[in-house]
Amino acid sequence: MSLIKSIIAFKKQNLSVKLGFLACIFFFSFGCGKKKTDEAMVVQVGDKGLTWTTLMDVIPDNSSAQDSTQLAERFIQEWVKEQLVIRKAEESLSEEKKDFDELIENYRKSLLTYAFEKEWVNQKLDTNISNEEIENYYRDNEQNFELRNYIVKVKFCALSTNHKKQLPQLKKLFFSVKEEDYAKWEQMCVDLGASYYFNEDKWLLWDEFVKQVPIQTMDVEDFLKRNKNVEFEKDNNLYLISITDYQLSGSRSPLSFEREKIKSMIINRRRLHLLETMKNDLYQKALQDNEVKTYYSK
Repeated sequence: MSLIKSIIAFKKQNLSVKLGFLACIFFFSFGCGKKKTDEAMVVQVGDKGLTWTTLMDVIPDNSSAQDSTQLAERFIQEWVKEQLVIRKAEESLSEEKKDFDELIENYRKSLLTYAFEKEWVNQKLDTNISNEEIENYYRDNEQNFELRNYIVKVKFCALSTNHKKQLPQLKKLFFSVKEEDYAKWEQMCVDLGASYYFNEDKWLLWDEFVKQVPIQTMDVEDFLKRNKNVEFEKDNNLYLISITDYQLSGSRSPLSFEREKIKSMIINRRRLHLLETMKNDLYQKALQDNEVKTYYSK
């Protein structure tokens, strides 16, 4: 019986007989000269065998007969290759290079420690951070908050050149300082399909900003000092830009830009303190309970 015909027949069978029936398939496919004790094996390399249970786990019940055949053949081939490489490695490497007992034990210890510490921190760590804590941390570590890039607060929009007639009205609303005109500008951008952005409290890295607005300048610092409102046309778009604030590279980074970073730092500091306290507590308790025996004098 061919493999594909056998699998087509198998697909018509009840799933409860899947293992036994597929065993029959490969019994005919790989030869019928196997001993009875080997019938649970699909293929064998040396003393290593691929079992039917393992093979069945990689073949979905709802796959077609052809797909099942291809999956089975591919998996068997890769399994055989893997076993051949392992056997070659066993033959070629020295006993010293094959001794992974210490490495495995160290890895096991690392996994156990990591899992326990993660669970401990999840249960004990307080992630609530007040504004006062953030401000105190910022003040006490000012020297660590130097900007390595330019940052800006901006308002901008990009309008297709197909809407040049609407540009004067859009510009009037864009550059207006009236609160009610902001909502009108935003709605007009939506109506015209223009991309736009404004968040008066959020700092943007200059590199992030120019990914959205194609400003080209050789001197960012000079550009920021000389320009507050900018408009230009490029790639069939009309750009309107208002730089409401900026900070130069090398200056002290503002608290509002560092707030989330400081939160992460405070939480990490708490995490480290929590773990160190836990280790010390375990150590002191073990000493009190005479679980630690030392064989040296101080």
